[in-house]
Amino acid sequence: MSDSDSEVERMMERPPSSYGSMRSDDHEDDDDPDDALMQTVTVSLQTPAAPTGVQLFRSDSPETGITALTQEQSSTHREGAFLNELGHERVMGIRVADEADDACYVPRERQRRRAESQVMMEGIHPESSQSLPPPPEGVGLQSGIVHVTLTLSYIFKNIQQVLTRLNPAELLWFKRSLCSQYKHTFEFAQLEDSDVLDVVDRLLERCGKGEALHFAIRTLQNINKRPLADELKTNCKRAVVQYELRSSHTRRYYNLYEGTCRPGQQRFVSDVYAEPPVYVGGDRDINTEHEFHRPNFPTNQGTLIRASDIFRPLEGEDWVRTVLMTGVPGIGLTVGVQKFIMDWSRELTNQDFQFVFSLPGKELHLVKDTDHSFLEMLANFYPETKNIDFLDQEDCPILFIIDALELCRQPLNFKDNPEVSDPTTAAPADVLFTSLIKGTLLPRARVWITCHRVAAHKIPPEYVSRFADLKGLSDAKKDEYFSKRTKDPELGLRVLAHIKRSPALYNICQLPLLCWIATFIFERRFHRPEPAEHPPAVTTFYTQYVIVQTNRKIERYVGTGLEASRWKDSDKEYLVKMGKLALKMVLEERDVFYEDEIAALGLDMEDVTNRGGISTEVMREGGYARSGRGFSFVHYSMQEFMAALYTYVTFRVKGKNVFEQQIKNKMAKLLKDRPVCDLYKLAVDRALASRNGHLDMFLRFLFGFVTPGTEAHLRGYLLPQYHPAPKGMDEVLKYVNKKMKENASQDRCRNLEWCLNELEEGKNHR
Repeated sequence: MSDSDSEVERMMERPPSSYGSMRSDDHEDDDDPDDALMQTVTVSLQTPAAPTGVQLFRSDSPETGITALTQEQSSTHREGAFLNELGHERVMGIRVADEADDACYVPRERQRRRAESQVMMEGIHPESSQSLPPPPEGVGLQSGIVHVTLTLSYIFKNIQQVLTRLNPAELLWFKRSLCSQYKHTFEFAQLEDSDVLDVVDRLLERCGKGEALHFAIRTLQNINKRPLADELKTNCKRAVVQYELRSSHTRRYYNLYEGTCRPGQQRFVSDVYAEPPVYVGGDRDINTEHEFHRPNFPTNQGTLIRASDIFRPLEGEDWVRTVLMTGVPGIGLTVGVQKFIMDWSRELTNQDFQFVFSLPGKELHLVKDTDHSFLEMLANFYPETKNIDFLDQEDCPILFIIDALELCRQPLNFKDNPEVSDPTTAAPADVLFTSLIKGTLLPRARVWITCHRVAAHKIPPEYVSRFADLKGLSDAKKDEYFSKRTKDPELGLRVLAHIKRSPALYNICQLPLLCWIATFIFERRFHRPEPAEHPPAVTTFYTQYVIVQTNRKIERYVGTGLEASRWKDSDKEYLVKMGKLALKMVLEERDVFYEDEIAALGLDMEDVTNRGGISTEVMREGGYARSGRGFSFVHYSMQEFMAALYTYVTFRVKGKNVFEQQIKNKMAKLLKDRPVCDLYKLAVDRALASRNGHLDMFLRFLFGFVTPGTEAHLRGYLLPQYHPAPKGMDEVLKYVNKKMKENASQDRCRNLEWCLNELEEGKNHR
């Protein structure tokens, strides 16, 4: 017998200290450990107590076996953690075996482990194990199929099997290389005298299952043992791909996109995420109506669930395969997907999915026009999935997330596209996507589609198992966001208190995007030594919001260079034309516009539907007066702001007053630098004549534009950089004070006071 064979035999006769945590049961009458080992295991998934790594309890002496049986028999306790079958850490009391327990248990345990190790030595292929069918109808997400190759015992034995084929010198070289490359995790002094079982134990104690495999494979490659590394990688293919996929997701999604990402200013999605409510099961037409601008929004919204439970069947519901989640621009759909993926990658939720793949809608057009298989296409997005051949197997539950479908340029022709059922069959990209959503391709896979409501019609309802709608943040969630986002909690509370002083601003912070912009703006202000005495200037905030949204569109689809970031004439014309449409709607007291109005103004339908943060499509709630698609601004206050923006910019640039007669306007154009009192006197009169106050907020926005702080933001965008300062404001103030004394309506006078406050506050916002 060779030295290496003696070493293998010696290790077989001594159970490692971590084996006890890998046992499925402790009965003496186990029928066949081989069957228990090589069978796909169905278990209840538990939420892990720790997101990273696993810890195994070892005895002080490597010759002492701590097993589940001796833990139950001993009376001595020690607090700690051990691994269940899935490798999840569970905190509980650990019993330490005494000598009597160890003496009576070790012989039987040796025999059991000898048999299990012998099975592994015979080289039975993992894919030959029996597979279980998909979860039956009604089974929740906390139970699912766990393949044997993902279990701790299988990974342990495969690493052990490979390392036992190293001679003593090579094993020492392995330990030195491991400690050298991962010196923050391992110390050579602790591994120098360790045998193979001790090394494997240390790997699984300090790292998770996937990371232990990664370290072992990389170290074998470093010591020129590539055949052994390839063998380990092949035998544990699923665990390796899962680990690499989790690492890829962590690199991609840990950081929250908030405008241009600058070094040292990244925000981590897990640190700032405030979960908005998700409703499922409600009436689709009502459920997709926009709630922010309708005070009488219906309460029949469906069932409230958490975003992490979107695939959990409700009572009386079948197995959920395809979920279509909609929401208005800025509601946080993409961030919600980020949080879902990060929680899966950190093994916090939805661990019944072996693999989660995100296919961003804005990147689907990058797929080449030539025919290719689904596996080839997936490898283009995730190189770590190259040559995988188990996605279509019953024991491989997976999730595909198609995020931001409104940005997808694929036609998605569900009616005429042929159906593909084999992931290795070459076909056009559009055919692959429609087949995946239909369920003919990878029918056991789950599909989660997110999109703005404008794009919901792209997916026929017969292919959707569940419709979900993402709503705005509640007041409690707003407070949570403002408290969490800043590194200084006290600063966050100051910003929150300041925003609450403006009810209009606090209300629109239902949109997470607006929460971010409000925090970004007021954080910088509160870093100054002088306190904020006045409520926030709402007009300045909305102006910054529109500018940031336009810049975000340019950054994402044009570039971030100096020339690329400049506003084009088309960007300016879009805002002016949308403002003109908004003014018409405000004067007519309506909040929905249609395709014919978009065409009449010369607006591009693609701009209206795809420019996020300004407008959104609304679904029919019982029929509109006109035919065709209906649209609205994301918030009624946004409609009033855009109307005031058009009114002010048109007057300042062209000298045109929207409240004057057309003939008088033609004469006024000859003098573009008109005093602003010509505009504001007529606007005040028109607002005071309104009985229901539908022009109150419009007038407040209009007054906010004339302040130096707001005008400074418009210069270089919608106003010339060196445009003359407005004239005639003293006369405007006198006129407003006069009207406040003359007007008997308390509500109208109160609004004029708000207009004056907006003037005063806007002076300090530069």
